[in-house]
Amino acid sequence: MYIYPSSPESASSLQSEESAAIKIQAGFRGYRVRKEIHRSSKNPHPRRNQRQRPKNNALMENQANSGNPRPSGEEQRTTAENGGKSVEDRSATKIQAGFRGFLVRKKQKIATDAAVKIQAGFRGFKTRKELKQCEPIV
Repeated sequence: MYIYPSSPESASSLQSEESAAIKIQAGFRGYRVRKEIHRSSKNPHPRRNQRQRPKNNALMENQANSGNPRPSGEEQRTTAENGGKSVEDRSATKIQAGFRGFLVRKKQKIATDAAVKIQAGFRGFKTRKELKQCEPIV
């Protein structure tokens, strides 16, 4: 399986990468919400869950609830401190890097298995050829 790299010049590749990132982020957000619901159903004290929430989570909720895709001034300062990337962007990058690593390892395993089969076949052929030469003629 060959993985075609996307060229940074093509507009369609940027759109497909953006839509892929959005899908990954949506999946992660759904997972996070389901996990929070599961955690709150187990814990009879909902205030304890609020204390355990990360600081950046409040910023993400404000943005999600407002429906405004632009970050607020506080979020802009937070993202500027983090190298210009939001928590979602960094999370998506981590997920994508992990998946790309998985694909590379999978491709490497396929190539290694193919090489082992070729080597085993050649060694068997070579051994049979050597044994044929050593047999006494009857």
